[in-house]
Amino acid sequence: MKRVLVVLFILLIFINFSSCEKDDICVDGDTPFLVIGFFDVDDSTSFKSVPSLRIKSIDNDNIFSSGTFSDRSTVADSVLIPLRNTNNDTTFEFIINSAGDEETGTIDTLSFSYSVGKQFVSRGCGFVANYNDLDVLRTVTPQDWIRRITIVEKNIRNNPTAIHVKIFH
Repeated sequence: MKRVLVVLFILLIFINFSSCEKDDICVDGDTPFLVIGFFDVDDSTSFKSVPSLRIKSIDNDNIFSSGTFSDRSTVADSVLIPLRNTNNDTTFEFIINSAGDEETGTIDTLSFSYSVGKQFVSRGCGFVANYNDLDVLRTVTPQDWIRRITIVEKNIRNNPTAIHVKIFH
């Protein structure tokens, strides 16, 4: 009888541990950033740095700064910026040679439009947003520092090394 109880106890422990699932930890569930590369307008294959760049969100009046660059720093080649996943557009001011409380730099306003697609990643991560059919709108003036914009990839997925938009200046 003791043996049967011991065997049943071991069997219950085995069943209990074998029914456990792995922890719901999210390792691949990041919504992708828009990757913008800055290129020389005269040599479209060469990166061109942007001095004292400031990126300001028009939608919520925030100054954007992240791990890819800091506010009013010189950007050598590219930046990663977030798009809103609650709307189908996000508008930014790109300010070159930014300085002072009263902005003295040259400001170009870009509005990115897209459709948001939700993708289920896992129970731990939930859903992430993917952006499809990317387009960019801007009003061109003679004072603009941005000379041309090319969309390289219209669908934004989680690939932080792929440039989605090229800005030529």
